[in-house]
Amino acid sequence: MASSDEPDISDLRASHRGVISIISMGDMGAGIAKLLTAHNYAVLTNVTGRSEDTLARAREASATLVATDSHLLQADLILSIVPPASALSTAQRILSASVPANLPTPPPVYVDLNAVSPSTSRSISSLFSSSPFPFLDGAILGLPPSLISSPSHSNPSQPQWKVPQIPISGPESLLPSPDLRSLLNVKYLGPEIGQASGLKMCFASLLKGYAAIALQSVTTAHRLGVLPELKSALVEIQGPGADEKLERAVTGLAPKAGRWVKEMQEISSTHQRDGGFDPTIFLGAAEVFRTVAQDTVLGDENIGKRKRGTTAEDVASAIAEGLEQRSSKKRNKQGEEVQQHNGEGESGWGFVAASSSSSFIDQGFDEMKKRREEDEEKKKEGERKRREDEEKRYYEERSRGYYH
Repeated sequence: MASSDEPDISDLRASHRGVISIISMGDMGAGIAKLLTAHNYAVLTNVTGRSEDTLARAREASATLVATDSHLLQADLILSIVPPASALSTAQRILSASVPANLPTPPPVYVDLNAVSPSTSRSISSLFSSSPFPFLDGAILGLPPSLISSPSHSNPSQPQWKVPQIPISGPESLLPSPDLRSLLNVKYLGPEIGQASGLKMCFASLLKGYAAIALQSVTTAHRLGVLPELKSALVEIQGPGADEKLERAVTGLAPKAGRWVKEMQEISSTHQRDGGFDPTIFLGAAEVFRTVAQDTVLGDENIGKRKRGTTAEDVASAIAEGLEQRSSKKRNKQGEEVQQHNGEGESGWGFVAASSSSSFIDQGFDEMKKRREEDEEKKKEGERKRREDEEKRYYEERSRGYYH
């Protein structure tokens, strides 16, 4: 059973197929922990200062609870499975907990499985370049592992699990054992850091990008009074199951919307930096999820304890309520500003319009603009160097008599 005392790693190694640390015990981390412990791997996790729900998930997964991050460093692998906004700080946290003299030989491989852009993954990798920890870029595609059949007298075979895909990129020599790769459904993509995280960004673009569009569609249809007609039209034109796809997309995201804000920003960065596209689409998707998380009652939902948003109709109703409340607050604020600027003519209205813009979107565009300017400056510097090299080569060849 789980314990918060310092574990005896040698005993764990002797009685298990391997020792793996997981940060942290969210739904995905706990699901992977359950899969591992069910197959006789020891799982270490530090839940100090975490919620009762997190503690309960760790215990349910039969994880070994440790009191400090330094205990996590005694494992064979460290799997980082945290919200995208915490990926970098989690890596820094683990590095700060390391004391080289106390590390096992060889030290554990740090596998970042978070939904971040290739550039963020490379930034995290650079932190480990001067540390004793090897680094692998990874991702998780799909839902948490789940048990779909258990052994019984009539079916004594091994239990069957539904497992997400875990793409990995980086040095192939760092990959876990073949048995563990098979258990975790690991797909090796290649040696470059950023390949696995890039695949995750492209994959999530399709699923979560669709979810953002679906949210807007069902909410607007609800406010227009045509949501039932929208769902029936989908079935008639796209075929059976189209309405169910829409239902799944909009009902499952409420507890995750807050985490998806940063993920959309990472996706936006990926499509701009690596794909060459304008960042607008997924910054807009980030704002949709921010609205759900911060401006509606759906932001209070927890997985497994749902109260609102379990149907498309209620999702649309909850978002419509939140949008109306936000608009009402904005109108009241604008009314106060109009009174303060009464008599200023168009400049007063201009101030109101400017003040009502979304600071969230502005912040995202400012960040993307800065990155674009940096990229442009690098291009200009490269062009200057190319011209200097050509000019230098011209004069060298001229001095040798190539030009007359």
